[in-house]
Amino acid sequence: MERQSNPLVIHIFLGVGAATLLPGISLREQSSAILGLAITGIVFVVANQMIRCYPNDIRSTPPITLLVLGVVGVVQDTLLWLLAEWVGGKLDGFEVDGFGTALLGGLIVRAVTLVLMALTPSREKEPA
Repeated sequence: MERQSNPLVIHIFLGVGAATLLPGISLREQSSAILGLAITGIVFVVANQMIRCYPNDIRSTPPITLLVLGVVGVVQDTLLWLLAEWVGGKLDGFEVDGFGTALLGGLIVRAVTLVLMALTPSREKEPA
């Protein structure tokens, strides 16, 4: 059995990387950029695997479902930025200046992830 990678994990890490360019999201003093990005990315990946708010096939999903999943996902990602800041405070990660910055970061992570899901070819299930 061949192991297949999960492109959603890569999309989430790219979204987190894009959101760290915001002026309100910064590394704590004396911390490594790689370590901070890894901690934040792992928080996002673990939570998004447990609470999945992504459509299975973005191209065939009705628009109202995309809108609902998008709004719920932005709220989820905003709370994850606040959680990542708390975890980062314990393990030298990122600082988030406030709820507004976390909301904007959550919007960026969700938008980047959904756009990359739409641009990536979907994996076809092979018959057993």
